[in-house]
Amino acid sequence: MAAAEGYAELSASDLDDVYALHLAATAAVGRPDLIKPESHDFFRGILEGGGRITGFFQDGRLVGYGVLQTELPPSEDARLLIGLSAGDSLAKLAGAGVLPEAWGAGIHDALIDIRVEQARRAGIGHLYATAAPGNARSWANLVDAGFSVRLLFEKYGGHLRYLLHRDLGRPAAPAGEGVWCAAGDTQRQRELLDAGLTGLRWRRGGDGARELFYGRPA
Repeated sequence: MAAAEGYAELSASDLDDVYALHLAATAAVGRPDLIKPESHDFFRGILEGGGRITGFFQDGRLVGYGVLQTELPPSEDARLLIGLSAGDSLAKLAGAGVLPEAWGAGIHDALIDIRVEQARRAGIGHLYATAAPGNARSWANLVDAGFSVRLLFEKYGGHLRYLLHRDLGRPAAPAGEGVWCAAGDTQRQRELLDAGLTGLRWRRGGDGARELFYGRPA
């Protein structure tokens, strides 16, 4: 193991533990339409040079991980979708997993912040991630971390996903005028995105359901 307690960068020796955690975390959710199942080879590729994986250890046990993918295959190169040029540097927050008994402890949030700082130190200009509209824990944490919803599209075998983007070279701009939309109303969100708006922040509505604010940065 790489550490007994806290956050640490993982190595190839942690591969089997990362994959076992991934299987346990995805099984706990039980919804492949919400979380993309990854292969053992995917994690191997990241640990062997395709990026880096940060883990969180508790009592010597790996209970959380976050993937920063720096080598993007064509299927994961989102530059065109975001409106970037071929020369813009881009990496992906390519998934995170936390064991159910550690949910709610802020580990997912911290893993986002750690990977953002890793990318910044590596000179990467842009980050993106995908998250299912039904996976509110994931996309809400990303929005709180300065990511904005740029696209709602089908990915990973036809499953609906947000594409969230953060420009590391610019501070988050305050939102100007816009509209609130129920996170469950994907058709309305597509209309707002097609109109050139961006999902900039979120809140809970009167019924407790999450809503996204779509507007243009002020």
